[in-house]
Amino acid sequence: MIKVIMDKKGTGKTKRLIELANSSIAQDSGDIVFVDNNNHHMYELNHEIRFIDTSEFEINDFCVFYGFLCGIISENFDISKIYIDGLFEIVNDDMDSLEIFLNDINKISDKFNIEFTMTISGDPKTVPAFLQQYM
Repeated sequence: MIKVIMDKKGTGKTKRLIELANSSIAQDSGDIVFVDNNNHHMYELNHEIRFIDTSEFEINDFCVFYGFLCGIISENFDISKIYIDGLFEIVNDDMDSLEIFLNDINKISDKFNIEFTMTISGDPKTVPAFLQQYM
């Protein structure tokens, strides 16, 4: 399953994502991963959540990021949830590539039973049709 939280910059998307991740610790027996493009929010997360700062890696497009996520999953088959904060801040790509990326993520989500929740900055009134199903 994929969930997308989309809203304008500065509307509290990251705060909501952190709250979701922290509350999922009590509700979920699997491992939880939080992916961000910097370490500013690392200490706001429960210590049981694995935090990954993508700024330490060269992630240029959605194809590379997909491989990155597959590497995380292959290293730990107990992952049940992956939270991704600021998708377009991690990946410098476009909306056309996002559709392909989400289709690929949906396949690994189903195959490995992992729930993905991610934030995207943008106007929720102008959401592309392919993205509406995840919101």
